[in-house]
Amino acid sequence: MIVPGGKAVRLAESLGAMLGESNVINSRDALEPYGKDEGSCPLHLPHLVVKPASLEQVQSVLKEAASAGVPVTPRGRGTGLAGGAVPVRGGMVLSLERMDRIVEVDEANLSVVVEPGVIVQDLHRAVESRGLFYPPDPASLDSCSIGGNIAVNAGGPRAAKYGITRHYVLGVEAVLAGGQAIRHGRKTIKNTTGYSLTHHLIGSEGTLGVITRATLRLVPLPPVRVDLLAPFPEVAAAARAVGRIVRGERVVPAALEFMDQASIRAAATFLEREVPFLDAAAHLLIQLDGKDGDAVLAQSEQVGEICLEEGASDVLVATGSHAQERMWAARRAILEAVKRLSHHSDFLDVAVPLGRIPEFLDRADRAASGAGLSLANWGHAADGNIHVAIHRREQCPGWLEAAGQLTDRIYAAARDLGGVIASEHGIGWLKRKALAASLDPEALALMRRVKQAFDPGGLLNPDKVLP
Repeated sequence: MIVPGGKAVRLAESLGAMLGESNVINSRDALEPYGKDEGSCPLHLPHLVVKPASLEQVQSVLKEAASAGVPVTPRGRGTGLAGGAVPVRGGMVLSLERMDRIVEVDEANLSVVVEPGVIVQDLHRAVESRGLFYPPDPASLDSCSIGGNIAVNAGGPRAAKYGITRHYVLGVEAVLAGGQAIRHGRKTIKNTTGYSLTHHLIGSEGTLGVITRATLRLVPLPPVRVDLLAPFPEVAAAARAVGRIVRGERVVPAALEFMDQASIRAAATFLEREVPFLDAAAHLLIQLDGKDGDAVLAQSEQVGEICLEEGASDVLVATGSHAQERMWAARRAILEAVKRLSHHSDFLDVAVPLGRIPEFLDRADRAASGAGLSLANWGHAADGNIHVAIHRREQCPGWLEAAGQLTDRIYAAARDLGGVIASEHGIGWLKRKALAASLDPEALALMRRVKQAFDPGGLLNPDKVLP
């Protein structure tokens, strides 16, 4: 049910007096950017957008919304792909874009305190200038926010070696639906003091509380980095190389990315530049890092030999920052590139055990061919995380129904192979129905009780995550 507009109008007036009129938006044109994200969720306009700048303002906003019975959709920078920040019931969008300060870089305790609106790339630059390192690096790092990353427990190319967002959050400050602030965690790597409320909030997609500050763990910045690009004539050969690198040879790459031909061709078209080996069936983009330059170079030679032995037609090596950035430009452009392939695309984010990647890709491609649709596949091969873009071919009647059925088949393939339907982009609104087929009923029931404990009125990001 959509919240009555009258309540939102009255709330806009009271909050405008509290936060300043420029920080409360309720005109249609200004609301539209807040009614969608970067995925395929349909546009849902909120009745108002509120942009607080402090913990106290977030508390006041949520207290007023609870009193008025208006649902609240927390939002970072709107770069999500699952509809998690789309206000499907109207009501209020609580945008945290103004809360964008890096509060403290604590070199002695290898930590940093940030507000949720900080852009991930800005955080990287700030800590790396001090010889420190925040490893999580989603492809949209130049536009996504730390708060959004925490909300979906984001990963990225470096997850296989360094872990995901959850592994770097030491503590949070958050506001519950009624306006109460909670603080949990300290600048310590170990903490078994009671239940971990911090980890309840990580990955909860704004359904349990609104994070207003986070303390993040840092590590020393690796001084040496080498990147390799290897093209393969078939996907199975690339998969064999992945298996040998991460299992047989016990090399731990900082990143090991997979790109099929459709995705890399899309990136080349989007970037309007030449990309090597466009005729290859698959590319592996491999990054190695460490303290010892000789050791990293030896590993890069070892990895290159593995790729050649498994059928790679060549191996390009980049050691300078300019060459490395050019090598990674195509990988980071894939998401935007595949959006250009058709008027409407769906983006899936599954993970399967490493040894099942070829079988998963084969099943997905056969299902797409049978439905008259096309796929582009890419992702983080070292941890089995594959991104799948479904896009229409020319003259494809009944596209939306066919895409929905194909999505179900791809999710079923991931589950059959021991995998999951969501690995780093969250459940949001688009995947909530599929969650029911992916979890035991007892687990879902317990999740509902957790939601009830944190948000008894059901006003925080309703209709998200739980089916």
